[in-house]
Amino acid sequence: MNRKLDWSVLLLFTALLFGAVVRFVPAASNGFPLNDGGLFYTMIRDLKANGFVMPQFTAYNFVDIPFAYPPVGFYIAAIFSTLLPVSDLQVLLWLPPLVNTLAIFFFFKLAEQILPSRTSAALAALIYALSSRAFLWQVMGGGITRAFGMLFLILMLWQAVQLFREYTPKRLALTILFGALTVMSHPQTALHAALGGLMVFLFYGRSKRGVISALWVGVGVVLLSVPWWATVFLRHGFEPLLSAGQTSQRTLEFYLIVLQLHSPTNYLALPFLIFFYIGLWLSFKRREFFFITWIVIAYLIDTRGGDGVVLLAESMLASMGLIQLSAWISRSDGDQPEAVMAKPVSQILVFASAFYFLLAASISDFQLVNTSLKPADLEMIEWVNSNVEDGRTFLLSTGREFSMSDPMQEWFPALTKQHSATTLQGLEWTLSEKFFPWYEQLVEFQHCADLDCVTAWSVANGLNYDYLIVTIPPKEDKSDFANSLRSLALSTRASDLFVLAYESKTTLIFEKK
Repeated sequence: MNRKLDWSVLLLFTALLFGAVVRFVPAASNGFPLNDGGLFYTMIRDLKANGFVMPQFTAYNFVDIPFAYPPVGFYIAAIFSTLLPVSDLQVLLWLPPLVNTLAIFFFFKLAEQILPSRTSAALAALIYALSSRAFLWQVMGGGITRAFGMLFLILMLWQAVQLFREYTPKRLALTILFGALTVMSHPQTALHAALGGLMVFLFYGRSKRGVISALWVGVGVVLLSVPWWATVFLRHGFEPLLSAGQTSQRTLEFYLIVLQLHSPTNYLALPFLIFFYIGLWLSFKRREFFFITWIVIAYLIDTRGGDGVVLLAESMLASMGLIQLSAWISRSDGDQPEAVMAKPVSQILVFASAFYFLLAASISDFQLVNTSLKPADLEMIEWVNSNVEDGRTFLLSTGREFSMSDPMQEWFPALTKQHSATTLQGLEWTLSEKFFPWYEQLVEFQHCADLDCVTAWSVANGLNYDYLIVTIPPKEDKSDFANSLRSLALSTRASDLFVLAYESKTTLIFEKK
């Protein structure tokens, strides 16, 4: 009865419990894979249809996209849907949040190796679990690759820190295994596996044994991942991988966005930022530069995907900052996290912060639920499957500029046997330097407010099409895009060149005569 409360256990349990809640609620509320995943859904089915051997191309959208994507997530999903009584869509709905929840625990194990106490590590896990950057993109349908990539990256870093501190053959083998799985799960986590491994080596492994271990890890990862990259190289060369690598823009605008995310104007993340900057100040004071070096280099080399990776370091810094702030308020020794947490004022601050983080995560959940195909969308797709000859070309006017976060653009070619000329997904593997110019053209199309604009756009880009889909926004939506969609619908209705083939409250499908 006199046993002291183990704060590390309580904080970790809270992280896992509420981390699981915010990850599974959007899936449970929606019932269809969130946001993206249509390309991966097709690739999983391609893999199964080809007897679990990587095909040369994916059937997605009929544009000859090389099957070059790191395939671990596809294999795991295909195995699940083959062995269990679940569909591929159900796997894409439930497996990403499950894997992303597991990542919380292993992030705790990583933080436990780097931070000074289990309490600090558990608090870092709680902060990480309730940060939208840790789950927003990973629980989507496309998280079937992103979630596995992040999980294996965390596992690799966890083992690498231990390997460089105290060599054992088991740690070497596990670092190689998790490193190879990271490389074969997602292109961006592959990049960050190399960067994170380098950071861990520079700060924890600068010894003769560390150099040898690092070399073995590099060679081992290359050899263990050879079935994937050698297959891609023999079939397509390295052009698809080089093409995909050009979709992360390193412009002043992107770096200003990064700065804005870490500025006081980011009101929703303000408590996190306060803790983060206190932790950063504390690390400078202690002359510990591991975190800031990792953060800066990760952002410099990958502005697009670095945000989710640097959160690992930022969550640990925020944990240090929260404990230090608690120590200042309670007038305790900040170097003893357990003693700080024993103070009632510290406990109030920690759990008030956790409650705020939970509210912020709930706002992100709401956004996720509203970024997915709805029953009316699926009814329209079913009509297309029943009434339109296969292989027709569609233009989809949905009012979303960024098609990578437009579920209709991605899922329409995956759930039909039609070609969507306005779908960008998958073209990062084929367009190379033409990717962003074509992206700009697709943005321009979404701004078309009449049929003349659509016609001029299709002629300028040499596109012949058979059907035009126009999304009808809710009446309460008075935005410029909503008005543009309504105007386009009226313009096309009045044209003698089109016939209205399908109409619902949310969608119109026009067929060219």
